[in-house]
Amino acid sequence: MAFDRHSDPRFDGWRLCRGPANWFTFLYPDSIEVRQTQTVIELRMKETASTEWSVTSKSKLPLKAIGVESPHVLSIVTWWDDTCRDHQRRNSPDLSVLFPEVVALQPATQLDLPCENEAWSGTSRRLKSACWLSRIFGRKSSFEWRLWTLRHEKLMIVATVQSPDRQPLDSRFLQLCEMVLSTLELAAQPAWPPDVFLKQVIDVARHHFPLLQSSASRGFSVRLGQSEISLSNFYRMYLQQPQNFRRIIVPGLTTVVRLQELGPDQLAPTLEEVKQRILPILSSESEPPSGERVQMPWVGGLCVGYVVDEDDSYRYVHQKMIEAWNLSPDDLHDLALKNLRRYSATHPLEVTMVGDDENPRVLMPVKPDAYNCSRVLDPDFHCQLRELFGPELILGVPNRDFFIAATLKDPELISQIRKRVDEDFSALHHPLTRRLLVVSADGVSEYCGP
Repeated sequence: MAFDRHSDPRFDGWRLCRGPANWFTFLYPDSIEVRQTQTVIELRMKETASTEWSVTSKSKLPLKAIGVESPHVLSIVTWWDDTCRDHQRRNSPDLSVLFPEVVALQPATQLDLPCENEAWSGTSRRLKSACWLSRIFGRKSSFEWRLWTLRHEKLMIVATVQSPDRQPLDSRFLQLCEMVLSTLELAAQPAWPPDVFLKQVIDVARHHFPLLQSSASRGFSVRLGQSEISLSNFYRMYLQQPQNFRRIIVPGLTTVVRLQELGPDQLAPTLEEVKQRILPILSSESEPPSGERVQMPWVGGLCVGYVVDEDDSYRYVHQKMIEAWNLSPDDLHDLALKNLRRYSATHPLEVTMVGDDENPRVLMPVKPDAYNCSRVLDPDFHCQLRELFGPELILGVPNRDFFIAATLKDPELISQIRKRVDEDFSALHHPLTRRLLVVSADGVSEYCGP
């Protein structure tokens, strides 16, 4: 999903933040701390004992902050309004819910954005305490607030900031909020939230496979016939390209149906039939456990599983299969590693390198591949990386198709890689781990540095 980038020099050096479900992005300066949950984004000045402000001819912006948390917070809440009829939708939320006892209200300057939006400035009163004596004799406190509402497609975005009791809004923080909100870039085609995505998948399943029972199942999954399908990875793929919903979902559902139609001999092939197509594959230990798959714990929150490669897909090796093959887990691992080396020889890894032959800094695969990260299980591959980077190197494996290897000599670079791995782990399909790994002569271990 592509978002435009601002060329305004006022935003040079500002960081990018993504909203839920990739619905929007915005920029924010280093002086702002962002706290994000699934439903709310909060922006506040970083903890300060005092704050210095730079003054330019056009604006005042926080320059430097050094121990007390700012009382001013910009909160951004977004929801999907699935109301069928436009006239039933509200352009703005109910003010009485957000702010009790509004005593003053006036429109404020709208944001310069290509979507419906409103801005309101107001003052509200509230009791300082819920005690009944306070309700009778207590003095009501007041506070000022600012409200922005934006509507885009079926998205409703509400941003609010309010002052401490009996204090005005800080004009400089308010100006900074307006600048941050002015950088909002909205997705041209907003992705469905998970509950809507689940309903759409069920509709597609019922349309394409009407003879099979389709329904929601435990967690974020659907049941199609006798199979339960987790939608987590499909949803991650969909968030990156919501315009390709059917292209993502239909092949996956078709594969499941095809597997259900296979006979016992096809579902449990002989070892000779698949011996050269068994490969190792990494998965996250946080994935829902499956008592049938053959898995072994590894390092950094990862597990090693085994699959039978089917060219355009793969299926996992189950416990009953290795029992029928009379293979131990160690024998299976050795066989899979042997096949991985053969696969690597016929599918050479294309990489992008940062640095030069004398001082290589970063290496990344050019093309996604289901077995890219499986290569890090191979000691021969470790030797190749160590010849390039030295005795030890850092490795990030945020998802199945992508890894990043880098020198261990540059702490600042490691910090940047940690951030990149964390972002990719959160955004890409088939996530593996946020943790960094170290490759050395002893093998692979978890990185314990800062």
